[in-house]
Amino acid sequence: MGPRWMYTLLLRFWMIQGLVLGATGHYYSVSRRRLVPCGVLRWYSWLLMLATLLMYGVYWRYAENYLVEGMFRRHRFVQILSEGTVRVMLLTLVLQSVLRVFREREVCAVYNELRAMRQRSKVLQLQEEHSRFYYVMFFAKLIIYLQNFNCVLSVYIVVEVRTFTVCDFMATFYFAYISLVRECLLMSYVLLLLQLGEALRVNGEHPRTSYAALMRQLRRQERLLRLVQRVHRLFDWQVLAVLVFQLYFNTTTFYVAYSFLAAPSQSGSGSGSGWGSGFRVWSIKFLLTAAAFISKLCDGLLLHIVGGHLLAQGNKACASPQVEAASTHVQAAQRQMEMAYLKRAIRAANPENRVLGMFSMDMGCAFAIISSSLSYGIIIMQLGYIHSK
Repeated sequence: MGPRWMYTLLLRFWMIQGLVLGATGHYYSVSRRRLVPCGVLRWYSWLLMLATLLMYGVYWRYAENYLVEGMFRRHRFVQILSEGTVRVMLLTLVLQSVLRVFREREVCAVYNELRAMRQRSKVLQLQEEHSRFYYVMFFAKLIIYLQNFNCVLSVYIVVEVRTFTVCDFMATFYFAYISLVRECLLMSYVLLLLQLGEALRVNGEHPRTSYAALMRQLRRQERLLRLVQRVHRLFDWQVLAVLVFQLYFNTTTFYVAYSFLAAPSQSGSGSGSGWGSGFRVWSIKFLLTAAAFISKLCDGLLLHIVGGHLLAQGNKACASPQVEAASTHVQAAQRQMEMAYLKRAIRAANPENRVLGMFSMDMGCAFAIISSSLSYGIIIMQLGYIHSK
């Protein structure tokens, strides 16, 4: 069995909580083995989407008064960063809602087409056990996804500064809900890429006994690559919006974590027991902030690894079977195979093969995002000092 039983259990849990969150109006039918639209789920999803957008105005007003004066050494600068995070999150939420309305059916159609290909093809039906790469990426993505339940950070940040109110808990619940829906849709994108990558791998590893089998394999590969392009086009703007939000969020988190470094010295002016309590509170704040920062960095890196792996699977050449007779059928098959390779080479150089230029064969773009996030955090810390003088 291996990790398959755990994978199946966690995947079902994720699908159920996606329905509870109202992230989709489709459900997976076990009997049909496909995603089926449901009118009740669609209305439920749209009502939650509308309520989320309407409640954002209340959340915005709450965020303006969330940080207490004197909470940070550079309080005004942290307040500006917090307001910027709220604005960027609103843009991401609006874009995500629009794309959900217009592209949800197309995304489900891509998945259903992939399932139909697997049912019709005996080669793809061999994909019963996923590769180790698939399981590693799935569990890593799920762990990062579960970090969104870490809503304690937004509540615990005001410990020993002011008392909790009902508004604090409601706002924290609202923030956690928005984060879960946003990451749920992004995880759908990653799962589709992983499924397509596994289909390309199984199709490429299947041994060929004739040129007729080779041509069937090439046709399957072309169909799978067209599905990959459709998935990239359907999620391109949403992925871009999420990565921009994560970049800004990481920058803000970096500065907030740095601001916590001064907390023990400020708390040390009191009694010994007070200093010990303050140090424990500071440690928890710092650890929670660091966990949020690292999870966002790992999320972007994982997305690029999956995208690079998928491109590598799609660009693998299919080996020709060994035959002795040079018949007309063999020559025609060779010409078709050469044309398929030529089209694949042209497509590999085409910008449509990338999500707004984010995916490439190497990991340069992923490390560029990480390094730029760290660099912006350092620059912001320096600007905080300049602003205070």
